[in-house]
Amino acid sequence: MENTKNMLQNKIFIRPDRVFNISMIISLFVAIFSFIIGTQMTGLFQPDLSSAQLTIFEVFIHNTTISLQLLVGVFSYGFISFILIISNFAIFGMQINTMISRVGFLSMANKIIWHSFLELPAIILAATFGFYLFVSQIILEKDFNWKNLGQQLRTVIILVMPLNFLAAVIETLVSNRIGDL
Repeated sequence: MENTKNMLQNKIFIRPDRVFNISMIISLFVAIFSFIIGTQMTGLFQPDLSSAQLTIFEVFIHNTTISLQLLVGVFSYGFISFILIISNFAIFGMQINTMISRVGFLSMANKIIWHSFLELPAIILAATFGFYLFVSQIILEKDFNWKNLGQQLRTVIILVMPLNFLAAVIETLVSNRIGDL
């Protein structure tokens, strides 16, 4: 029974390897650094914070499009993922800073925190895969392995797509209903 359970888990998910772990560290570092820089860019970008009422499908498609672009970034050795992470998290930092200055920290946190718990990990996981070839072939100098790359991609998609869907549901049904900013 236990052996069958382990075999099933191994067919659906593979354990993160060293390459994936290093890629995750790179993704997190770039995201956090870009977010911090974005919070300091006051006045350069004033986002429109009015509440656009998007459907669950529209939010899901938007988030999934970003995730897919991050995933495809693997074939540019992470360059596309790097640019997307920098731009998205810098803009996110600018938006957070603007929201705090307009409505205060608690109102801002109440508006975005619920769906961010799912949306941000989905973006980071997709970006992590985007750096996979860069880390495996350039940093660790490993041989290219299509099978391993495909298994990692399948695992990331199995994790990212439900996260994007749940984040879209929460953003549409919960976050967008919490006070207008």
